[in-house]
Amino acid sequence: MNYQPDYEEISLREIIEALLNGWKIIAIITAICVALAGVVSFYILEPTYEAKATLMASMATDRLTNAQNDSEDVEGILDSISTYPVMTIQTYKEQIKNAKILQKTIDQLGLDKEVFTIRSLRNSIELENIKDTNLIAVKVTNNNPKLAADIANTVAKNFTIFISDMAKDKASKSSRFIENQLEVEKQKLDDALLELKQFLAQPRGVDELEAETTSKLEMLTKYKTQLVEKQIELNKQKSALATATEELQETPEKLVTNKSLASDPLLSQSASQSGLKLEETSNILMEEEEINPLYLKLKNDIAETKVIISGLTNEINNIKDSINKAQKEMETLQVELAEKTHQDKLVQRKVSLAQGTYEAFLNKYEETRIAESSEIGESSILIVGGAVAPQYPTGPKKMLNLAIATVLGLMLGTFIAFFKEYWERTGESVAGSK
Repeated sequence: MNYQPDYEEISLREIIEALLNGWKIIAIITAICVALAGVVSFYILEPTYEAKATLMASMATDRLTNAQNDSEDVEGILDSISTYPVMTIQTYKEQIKNAKILQKTIDQLGLDKEVFTIRSLRNSIELENIKDTNLIAVKVTNNNPKLAADIANTVAKNFTIFISDMAKDKASKSSRFIENQLEVEKQKLDDALLELKQFLAQPRGVDELEAETTSKLEMLTKYKTQLVEKQIELNKQKSALATATEELQETPEKLVTNKSLASDPLLSQSASQSGLKLEETSNILMEEEEINPLYLKLKNDIAETKVIISGLTNEINNIKDSINKAQKEMETLQVELAEKTHQDKLVQRKVSLAQGTYEAFLNKYEETRIAESSEIGESSILIVGGAVAPQYPTGPKKMLNLAIATVLGLMLGTFIAFFKEYWERTGESVAGSK
């Protein structure tokens, strides 16, 4: 056996009949709602007025949002310390309702502190960012049109003062920090300059060592040039010695000559004593040995060449000793020069770093002093439109309230009419079943 749910169909006719039967109820309830809304809107609710002051945030646009300096040098660090915080439109809007600004406004206008608290004043202020602009509208709602305008203008003015004071406070703190650090950096610079002065006062400075090194290098070059010249001369002398020695070996020490007996007076006299006649002695030849002059010359040349070679050898050895000595002195000078140059660079770098740091702090100190004395708030936040007392109230919206009351009355009356019709029909069904 299948269960068939019991559905009750409602026709359009029944709906229309229910509305026609309950039109009086609907009309009465609607009239009551409209009457109540009219009484409240016209006689109970006080009229409210809205005054608007317009601010222009000149530092809040994306175009003016500066990128933070990522540099890790001294200037980058100082910039990060002393940079005025870039504020967005949303930041400005949040700061406008700052408790200090609202409390200052209450005090300046002499508002009743029992009626106007910080919370109630904050609730009466509406902030609006005008689309695609850097304009902020400060809207204040109050029953008194003049008071609404005064509150809007005072809040706008106090906001610019607040931003300026905040910037000055930031600049003042940065200035005090930089001023204290400036003395420290000045002392570091003085110490570095004193160290440089003491270093330069030391004997055999970098310039002197460089001059000595250059002089020693020139002397070493001169010695090497002389060594090459002497070695060339020595090779020439050795070559000449070898040639002369070879010629000496091929040259006879003595020469043999045939000499007539009559040509020698002594021999002639000896022969005549022996009974020989002069004609006979002239025909007699005798062999005679004598020293070869070329041999003697070659021998003398060889001896002189050996003396020259010995002298050149001694000179070459002396030059080599001088070169070795100069090279050792050169190495010592280069080591000393390298150490002095390294120390000089360290001292100069320390002075340069101290000077740069001191100048950076000095420049930033002047900037913070200027920022401290300037009205940054007034330059970054401009009141481009002051609030004026409105002539016409913005609330309550009487016609809107009446329209809403009419709709609510119709809806409530219709609901009651349907409920009444439903109640009557279900009551008849129950009575019929009994």
